[in-house]
Amino acid sequence: MKEAMSNIDIRLILQEVGAASAGSFIKNIYQYGDVFVLKLYQPGGGTSQLLIEPGRRFHITEYRRIAPRIPSKFCSVLRKYLREKRILSISQHELDRIVVIEVGDEESSYKLVAELFGNGNLLLLDPEDIIFVARRYRRMRDRNVIPKAKYEFPPPRGVDVFALEEDSLESILSESKANVVRTLASRLNLNSLSCEEICALAGVMPTTRVSELDSQALKDLNSGLQRFIEKLKEGVKEPRVVYAEPEEEVEPESIAFLPFEFEVYSEENVETFDTFSQAIDEFFGVPESTEELDAQQDAMSRERQRLQKIIDKQHESIEALVTKSEKLKATGELIYNHFQTVQDVLDTVSGARAGGFSWDEIVQRIEDGRKQGNSSALLIEKIIPSRGQIIVCLDGTNVVLDIRQNAQDNAALAYNQAKKALSKARGAEKQIGKTQARLEALVVTDIEPASQRIQVKIRKKHWYEKFRWFTSSEGFLVLGGRDAKSNEHLAKRQMGANDVFLHASIHGAPYVVIKVPDTAPGDQTIREAAQFSVTFSRAWQDSLSGGDAFWVNPEQVSFSPPSGEYLPAGGVMLYGSKNYVRRVPVELAVGVIFEEEDAIPISGPPSAVEANTEFFVRVTPGNTKKGQLVKKILKHLAGVVPEEMKRAIEQIPQEDMMRVLPAGEGEIVTRR
Repeated sequence: MKEAMSNIDIRLILQEVGAASAGSFIKNIYQYGDVFVLKLYQPGGGTSQLLIEPGRRFHITEYRRIAPRIPSKFCSVLRKYLREKRILSISQHELDRIVVIEVGDEESSYKLVAELFGNGNLLLLDPEDIIFVARRYRRMRDRNVIPKAKYEFPPPRGVDVFALEEDSLESILSESKANVVRTLASRLNLNSLSCEEICALAGVMPTTRVSELDSQALKDLNSGLQRFIEKLKEGVKEPRVVYAEPEEEVEPESIAFLPFEFEVYSEENVETFDTFSQAIDEFFGVPESTEELDAQQDAMSRERQRLQKIIDKQHESIEALVTKSEKLKATGELIYNHFQTVQDVLDTVSGARAGGFSWDEIVQRIEDGRKQGNSSALLIEKIIPSRGQIIVCLDGTNVVLDIRQNAQDNAALAYNQAKKALSKARGAEKQIGKTQARLEALVVTDIEPASQRIQVKIRKKHWYEKFRWFTSSEGFLVLGGRDAKSNEHLAKRQMGANDVFLHASIHGAPYVVIKVPDTAPGDQTIREAAQFSVTFSRAWQDSLSGGDAFWVNPEQVSFSPPSGEYLPAGGVMLYGSKNYVRRVPVELAVGVIFEEEDAIPISGPPSAVEANTEFFVRVTPGNTKKGQLVKKILKHLAGVVPEEMKRAIEQIPQEDMMRVLPAGEGEIVTRR
C-alpha cells in the first residue's frame, strides 16, 4: 500500500500547486496534529488551501477542518513570520522529496522547507538560510538540524532519471547481486513502485536477479525505462485512486494514488479525478473529528454520498470479478480442448531448457520452426523468460502458460483462479446488501429529531492495524501476521519486491515484513524486526530469554511446494541462503502514540518504541494474567502522560491493548 508521495509525485503536482498559489498571500496557518494547512488568498483568483504533512504529502486540499482553539507554539511562530506575506516561489529541491516555499518580498524573504521523506520535518529558515525553528531537531551523520545552524540539504541519492542517457541502463545495473527492482530503486532516484512499473512496462519480473537477465530482457528493461520517463515528461493524466480487489464481505480498500495509469495496477479498480490533488485528498481523507461541517444535515448528506459511492464500486468490482472468472474458465477449457498440443509445446520448451539451450537460442529455434511451418511453433506468440511464461494462441485466443507446470496443472490453475474470483464476487454481493442496509437506516435516522441521535466517536484505524506492527527507530513500517490467514495475506498481498521477509527460528512465529519504499533498511531495523518475530513466537509463552531469527529477500519466498510435496495453509517455501540474526532478546515495550484526540496502543522492540514515543513501559514474559497485565499497563500510562491526555488513555478499549501483546502471561519490569 502506498503511504506517501514519491519524489515523482511531488514533481508532477508542482504545476497545479503553483497555479493555485502563485502570487498568493498566506492569510493564516493551521495545525491539525501532523497536518499543516496554509490558507491562501490569490488577488483576483480567490482562496485555496495548501496542505503539508511532513513525511507524507503536499497538495491542494478541498476538505474543511475545525481550527484548534489554541495553536501550538510551533504553529504560532509560523503565523508570526509568514502570515499576510506573499508566496514568491514554490520549488522542489533537485528531484528529492523536499519542497521549498519562499515567502516575503524582493528585499527579505523566509523559506518554509517541507521534508517529505522518512519521518518528515517542517522548518522555517531566516533570510540567511539559518534554521529559525523546526518541527523536529536531530543530529545526523551527514547533517544536523539544530537551532541557529545553517540549513543543509541531505546528500543526493541515485541518478536523476530525467538526466539519463538512453543507453546507460546496463552500466547502472552492472555488478549488482540484488533483484531488478531493488537495484533500480537503490541506483536511480525512484521509489520502488516506480521501479516495479518500469518492470511491468518491460515485461520483466521485478524479483529477477540482475545477474540472470539475458540480452533480450536487458533490452526490454531499457525500453520500459524509456517509456516510463516519457510518461513522466507528459505529466499528470487522469490521476486516480486504486482500490484493491475486495476480500469477501469487506469494503474496497484504497491502496494507491497515481498521477497517471500504472500497468502494475491494470487489473485493479480505479477512480479518476480532475486533479492530482483531488486524488490524494480522496486517498488520505480526513478524520471525522477534524472535519468542519456546516450542519448535521450536511453530515448526513456526505455520509449518504460516501455509502452510495461504496455501493457503486462494489457493483463495478462484481462485474470485473465475474468477467475475470469467465475468462479464466474459458482458458481452462481451451487448454483441455487442445490438451496434447499444449503439452507438446510445454515439453518442447522445457526439454530445450533441460538440454542446456539459452532462452535466446530457444526463441531463435521457435522462429526457425515458424518459418518451416511447424505446428507447435506456429502456436507460440511470445516467451517471457523472466516470468517463466509462454503465450500460445488457441482458437484465436492468447493463453498464458506456466512453463514449469504441465498442461493438467495449467488448466487446474485457471479453473481454481476462476472459482476464487467468483467466490469473491459472491462475497461482494453480500457486502452490497449490508452497505445498502446502512444507507437505508441512515435515511430513516435523518428524519428523526436531532435530540434522539447520539453520536459515538469511533477511531478510524489505519490499514496496517489489521496486522501486528511497529515503526522501527529508522522510520520503517514493520508488519507481522496474527495467525495463519493473516500470515498468508501479509506475504502474498502486502510484501513488495523491495521489502524484507523475516521469520524466527522458533515454532509459532509470525511472518514479518519490513516495508521498504526505496532505500534499504539498516542493521538496526533488521535487528528490531528479528526481535519482533522472536518475541511474538512461542518463545514468549515458554518464557525464553532470547532466540534467533533470519531474513531473506522476497524472491526467495515461494507459495508453491516442490512437486509431490504439500504446504499447509499459509505456508511458504524458502530458497537460497538465509541471513541469521542471533540471540535477540524476548522483550517488548508497550506504549501509546497520539493522533489528534486519540491514544493509539503500540508495541515493539524497546529501541523502536522509545524512538516513537516517550510514553511506554517495558514488558517481559511473566506470571501476570493478560487481562490483569493490560490494566496495569493502562494505569501506568495514565500516570505518565500529561493531564490533558489522561482521558484519551482512559478511552482505550482493553481489547485494543490486548491486541498489541503476545499470547500468554507477562510482567512489567521497568517503569518510565
